[in-house]
Amino acid sequence: MAEPKVRDTAHALLVFADIIDSSKFSSVLGFEDYARRVIEFQQLFRSLGNRYFPRPEDKTIGFTQIDARGDEGTVFCIEHRLKERADLVFRAIEFLYHLKGRLYFGLDDRKEDTRKLAAPLRMGIGAGIHVGPVAYATEVRENRSEIVRIEGFSINKAKRVESSSRGGTFSQIILSKEAARLLDGEPVLFSPITASMKGVEEHAELHEVRAGLFSGLKLDRNDPADQRLINRVSDLADHPDQMDEAWVKSLIVSVLDVLLESSMVTEHRTKYRKQQLNIAWHSSIEDDPILLYLRAKDYQEQQKSTQRIRYLRQILERHPDFVFAKKRMVQACWKVALQDKERSERVYARDVAEEFLNRFSNYLSEDEKHEFAEIVNEAGKKAE
Repeated sequence: MAEPKVRDTAHALLVFADIIDSSKFSSVLGFEDYARRVIEFQQLFRSLGNRYFPRPEDKTIGFTQIDARGDEGTVFCIEHRLKERADLVFRAIEFLYHLKGRLYFGLDDRKEDTRKLAAPLRMGIGAGIHVGPVAYATEVRENRSEIVRIEGFSINKAKRVESSSRGGTFSQIILSKEAARLLDGEPVLFSPITASMKGVEEHAELHEVRAGLFSGLKLDRNDPADQRLINRVSDLADHPDQMDEAWVKSLIVSVLDVLLESSMVTEHRTKYRKQQLNIAWHSSIEDDPILLYLRAKDYQEQQKSTQRIRYLRQILERHPDFVFAKKRMVQACWKVALQDKERSERVYARDVAEEFLNRFSNYLSEDEKHEFAEIVNEAGKKAE
């Protein structure tokens, strides 16, 4: 068989994920138990990876490789189109949250000892996401020249991004600036960090996922492990005081959002919505931006626009680059403005809607473009 030959270059999504402190797990668990857990991690990574990143139909232009060796898993996907590449980046975050959730609520997260005591041994991951150019090699298979391999500096950079995840304080899912800038307008917030990536960049601009609403989680109710995840999410939603890691908040509200959107039973939808709000309103000092967004949405459903604005403004004061919330702020301000009670809200809605249309229309859906154009038009009439 002929050796693969380098044919061209393309842009690719590159994901690395490692078990955090795997050496400590090895020393605590012992060789056999540690090996069993690593194999479980590998199998989980591959199975979820195949769920989120299916093989391309046309391997002459597409390439997807999902692999797990030792305590590390990788996802490599070639994608030539910019919009689809951005979608892949967001899907990668959803995949990693799903993976973290399955590990967090693992099938066996305790180690038995002779005294019948149990110590929690949750397995966590640190991950890096990067997009960049790679060279691809092809091989003739069944008279077709298929892409079989990728190489390049971008792969090394993605690995360095993953290595920086140990310094994260929220999700420990880190994106390069090239990957993060593709997600403007998506319901995800980042915390900027600066890290030294040996051999790549001394002061690299990176972005840690702080929180997000991940409504594309690919939950399978027929998968016993996914059902266990759903059950544990439901338990924590009813007892939010038991959550012990910040990233779990986004996981729980996202799982509940998937269940809410997929359920056809009103009773179930009401339950999932109530559980989301139970988390959102649990603490009077809550500062998680996604939970504050849920409070704003709660007030929207109650038709309390000024209360909705108060929470959206609170989010934007702390996270002015959160485009997803800014668009909702325009809608909320315009609703108040139509009541002729708050001229400042009318001005805000008009000015920001016009800015979106003229400068950042790529962040708007077709329905939002139409809505914002009407806001600008109506605001102009009132000013005459």
